[in-house]
Amino acid sequence: MPEIHFNKKKGSQLKLFTPGPVYVPKRILDEMSKPNDTHRSLAYREMHQLVEEGLKKLLYTSNECLIFTSSATGIMEACVRNLLKNDEKGLFLSIGAFGDRWHQIGVTNGKISIKEGVEWGNAIKADLVNELFTKDQYDVVFVQANETSTGVYNPLEEIVPIMKDHNALVCVDATSSMAGIKVEVDKLGIDVCLASVQKCFTIPPGLAVCSISQAAIDKAKEVNNRGYYFDFLELLKKNKVHETPNTPPIPQIRALAAQLDYILNQEGLENRFKRHTQLGEFTRKWAVERGFEMFPEKGYESNTVSTIKNNIEIDISKMVSTLMDRGYKIVNGYGDLKNKTFRIGHMGEITLKELKEMLEVLTGIISSMK
Repeated sequence: MPEIHFNKKKGSQLKLFTPGPVYVPKRILDEMSKPNDTHRSLAYREMHQLVEEGLKKLLYTSNECLIFTSSATGIMEACVRNLLKNDEKGLFLSIGAFGDRWHQIGVTNGKISIKEGVEWGNAIKADLVNELFTKDQYDVVFVQANETSTGVYNPLEEIVPIMKDHNALVCVDATSSMAGIKVEVDKLGIDVCLASVQKCFTIPPGLAVCSISQAAIDKAKEVNNRGYYFDFLELLKKNKVHETPNTPPIPQIRALAAQLDYILNQEGLENRFKRHTQLGEFTRKWAVERGFEMFPEKGYESNTVSTIKNNIEIDISKMVSTLMDRGYKIVNGYGDLKNKTFRIGHMGEITLKELKEMLEVLTGIISSMK
């Protein structure tokens, strides 16, 4: 596959239909280019507070919302370090590469980390969760909302209440779905709901966010060796005055403040969720009409990233490369799914019209390769 080199003058000229980072509109890039005050100024504190308030509305929560200078993986590690005592059991429910990653984080931090899962392409169901808690008890459960590698969306409304009934803290990685797929944090009782901003939020990478419940805050007070950079209690202390403990990426936070305002007050939450549903449905319909099969089991497909089986045995690398020559980018399968699947990201500010235009070009490429 030919490489596209760094464009010093113009930046990338590709229209990204990837699972993240995603294509960022000019209005967001323009927001980031504005001058900023320091991170200990009144101007910054006002901006930080706007983000907190916007995240609470987005997540349907009254919980505190924190800002992290990292990708979502940083908060995944923070959950492990802050919420699991050394003699407690963490249950890591994996349906793909990022569930496996969270379990590995638990292991490398020396925590008692139990991984349970299903065959990639499937979702975690209520029966499995009930069975696991019948056999053993767990103090914290770690689970993906949307598994970026497999394109599967877990039925949180079914499985989280079971975990809560067993008095477990529940941490949800919503990295590739937050701001694209509705999640009602307080209704479900999610203790930590986390994401980074380079996916559905449509902000360049470098920032991650989460909501955190009072139960999780109280638990963190009991846990030793929480670390330094991702200590929930230090972050919360500064969050009370609308700051972060260390210097954050202020341009990204400015963009996030503007984007939350756009999402809440211009597009509207329900309209945004509906648009992502339409994007997911259209992509799945397109795939089936071209003879492909979806990788996720039916009924659990993501509306932000579609993972599609290579059942017609096309040269995926060539397909992706040819599409890049036409100005669009999708991606091969992740990890072990490379060449067995390919992924189309339809999240953030992608419109149905833009998706249709890209898929029309992709259809022509596929036809020419058969």
